[in-house]
Amino acid sequence: MNETTRSRVAAALLVIGPLAFTLGDLLRRIVVPAGSPSAVSITQAVSDHQAGWLAAGLLNLLAGFLLVPAALALIPVTGGRGARATTVGAIMVAIGSVAAAAHSVAFFSPYALYGKASAPDSTITAIDNASESYPLLLAVIALFMIGMMLGSLVLFIGLRRARRVPIWSVVAVVVFVACGSTGGVAAGLLGVVAAVVAFVPAARSLLQPDAATLPSWRPWTWTSYSHR
Repeated sequence: MNETTRSRVAAALLVIGPLAFTLGDLLRRIVVPAGSPSAVSITQAVSDHQAGWLAAGLLNLLAGFLLVPAALALIPVTGGRGARATTVGAIMVAIGSVAAAAHSVAFFSPYALYGKASAPDSTITAIDNASESYPLLLAVIALFMIGMMLGSLVLFIGLRRARRVPIWSVVAVVVFVACGSTGGVAAGLLGVVAAVVAFVPAARSLLQPDAATLPSWRPWTWTSYSHR
């Protein structure tokens, strides 16, 4: 696989990943009742929309895998304007993507299993309450939020400083982050649009002539890059 093909693959992943992430989140919003539903209400909704819930979970899981190589492909080989912010942001997004994959399993699976096991309401509530203070889950959520939200902002600030994306791409990623922390189907739809508007220019930057300064990330070359 030559550098051009690697760049095209990375560019495709950089579009498909955020799109899968936001579409999965949109499906979640469609299935889950609006407001602050209880664990019992979510379980009932999931039981009524099993296919949609499974699709939402799979899309979130897929996004977690795709965004790791896609984000790391944006790390510049050489220094220059915006290089440090781009590097830090890309690593944060990659870590957040791994956490997103873990979060998708930890969040989507239990509610489906509660329904399949016909668990009583008291058990569902007790387990859900206990999960809110379990250290492993809290760590996954923290890494997910910091990496995907804050990391995306840092990444696009770096890309803008390097003049690799237009200013409206940075505005779109702000909307993308804001929609992620806002409830409702409308915010979910806006998040899908914002993801496309933000990440398509970033993906196109990998296909530009000067994209030779950006490595197509490969685990076996990471060590050599880190010592440059």
